[in-house]
Amino acid sequence: MTPRHVRRRPPSRPKRSRLRPAVVRRPGAPLALLVALALAVCAGAAACGGSSGSPGASPSAAAPTPVPSPQITAGAPPAGAVHVVRQFWKLVGEDRLSEAQRFLTSPGSGIRHWTDSGVSGARVVRVVADSVGPSPGRDATIEFAVRVWIDPASVVTPWGPTGTHTLFERVVRMSDGSWRLVESGTGP
Repeated sequence: MTPRHVRRRPPSRPKRSRLRPAVVRRPGAPLALLVALALAVCAGAAACGGSSGSPGASPSAAAPTPVPSPQITAGAPPAGAVHVVRQFWKLVGEDRLSEAQRFLTSPGSGIRHWTDSGVSGARVVRVVADSVGPSPGRDATIEFAVRVWIDPASVVTPWGPTGTHTLFERVVRMSDGSWRLVESGTGP
């Protein structure tokens, strides 16, 4: 067996290195990354309906205000927005109209002026797939369609016969993260 010769570089020659991109360190980069991450988490929680969606907040807290932007114009509606629509129609169907009207933000909403809903039963059957509107309006965060089963209270009613109706729900995110109904109608 012959000894293996190890070739050493002379001390005057620099060691060869692979080409690597220089890493530039900016003093504020880690802080900026943390702030961006925190904002993304907050936005994600709010978009997913960070609250139960109920209109009642703690009595000592300031009244929440509508925060309609950023608007949601594609994808599935947030769970909090769907929840508030379900609660609204459940209360209307249980003849608890004054409680249902508390889910509204718009003082000019036609629903606010109802004295009798003309409904003896109602419930949300399902959210219509791919129904998020491209332009929910200035005062809303999102608009989407739902199928609502409605049992009219009388023979003569604007609701027509008992059955499911497609209704377009305009919903807004509030400053406290909850959701409120802006309007519910038969067309976008």
